[in-house]
Amino acid sequence: MTPTRRDTAVLFSPTPLSPAEDALRHEVRRWLVATLPADFRPGLGLGGRHDPEFSRELAKQGWVGMTIPRAYGGAGASTVERFVVVEELLAAGAPIAAHWIGERQTAPALLRFGTEEQRRWFLPRIAAGSASSRWG
Repeated sequence: MTPTRRDTAVLFSPTPLSPAEDALRHEVRRWLVATLPADFRPGLGLGGRHDPEFSRELAKQGWVGMTIPRAYGGAGASTVERFVVVEELLAAGAPIAAHWIGERQTAPALLRFGTEEQRRWFLPRIAAGSASSRWG
């Protein structure tokens, strides 16, 4: 029997957010409205603005380095919580370029392959939004 397209399709069911995750989504939305200037021009992901001050303010909320363990200065949050925050930042076109690479690529690599000395030096700075990525 030859499989049809329907037989080989991968179907994903939406996962409902918990009440706490939904509350986080609304908290991030309110914060973005209060924080982004009225004349803010959204960017598209990494194509958006490089704004280290925005990254530091976001970090003060605990929303940079969310899945970095608390022992290294992160929030120790779940990947779903991080996803909720990232989804709202991207939807708003927030200026995330200053911390994106450090948080999304460098931190996980350090947690997996870094020395303890590297983790203790870099991870708190990434979580604080003070290890800015400047490229292109």
